[in-house]
Amino acid sequence: MNKIQNIKYYCDNKRHLVCVPYSIDNLHLMAEDLKIGKHFYHERSKRSIHPHYDIPARRIKEITDKCIIVSSKEILTIIKKGLK
Repeated sequence: MNKIQNIKYYCDNKRHLVCVPYSIDNLHLMAEDLKIGKHFYHERSKRSIHPHYDIPARRIKEITDKCIIVSSKEILTIIKKGLK
């Protein structure tokens, strides 16, 4: 489990990674805890309105073992609820 109390990590099978409770600050805390570089962060932009981190390809097993695995649709639901 993660080192940050009361934050749960969620990922899908497309390497998208978020946390609950969802917030931009919590995303960055999660990435710091998992030692994921900021270059894996996708912020709000013209292409995407769904801030999240991607799981580094070389660390998929290591990181997914620390996550609750859900569908891509559930990842979007977590983000949308958190951005309200």
